[in-house]
Amino acid sequence: MVQINLEYPPIMGKTYSLFGTSDSTSEYFETIRILTDRIQALDRNTSVLIESIKNFSLNKSKLKMSLRKKESDDLMSLILNIIDPCLKKYTENTEVHLRKLPLSKMWDRRLATTREQYHLYMIEIELSNRLFLSEFIKADQKIALMPYCLQDFSVKCKSEKQGFDYKCLHCSARCYQNHASLILDASNIEPFIWMDGDMKKLAKYTLSKKKTFGVLGIACIPELTWGIRNCRKSNIPVIGVPLNANRCTRWYGEFFPNSIDLNELERLVTS
Repeated sequence: MVQINLEYPPIMGKTYSLFGTSDSTSEYFETIRILTDRIQALDRNTSVLIESIKNFSLNKSKLKMSLRKKESDDLMSLILNIIDPCLKKYTENTEVHLRKLPLSKMWDRRLATTREQYHLYMIEIELSNRLFLSEFIKADQKIALMPYCLQDFSVKCKSEKQGFDYKCLHCSARCYQNHASLILDASNIEPFIWMDGDMKKLAKYTLSKKKTFGVLGIACIPELTWGIRNCRKSNIPVIGVPLNANRCTRWYGEFFPNSIDLNELERLVTS
């Protein structure tokens, strides 16, 4: 087990925060596990559940209507009504963001993610972790892709290009990339700061050598969900941990310090 000594203050994002009304994100992850258990009790076929949730989440108007159907026999409507009351406190800023989002940016499906979509994405990430974790752990080559926004912005980052992409050189004790890299290295997962690496090319090269390939993603909820979907489409075992909030240039026009639940990351890769 990696010793983690890092301050962990609550942060707010443009649309969500995994802290909710708490000073820790542990409540969020416990809530997600409980809700996912309930959903899997309704349908034990995890692959079918994931695909159904993905397809259901694409229709924003249908999601709104489904929430009004409190007594519906439709499985997806039932799921949305189960999870929505429990997850609303984590997505309080979403509707304000959407009201202020310029019409020219509504085409960006990440930026235009609705509150109901966020809640379904949260469950989809957990279901994907449950489905692919065993296969990911067994993969011959495992990489992790960390976002730029996890670095310590109070110092000059000394990361450098090594092979596939940039790697953390552990220059700051306050850096989440530093601590996440140590956890990942301890589990034989090669961590990269994803800047300009071509994951499709790396996966194709690895698979051509008749080696199995797995990916762990760390990103804000919309980015992580779409990244997981792309990996699933390419039959790559994929797992992920969401950032505690969305605070990068895509959302604010500049970077703000961000964080990840390091205990949750370690729990996932050592399960």
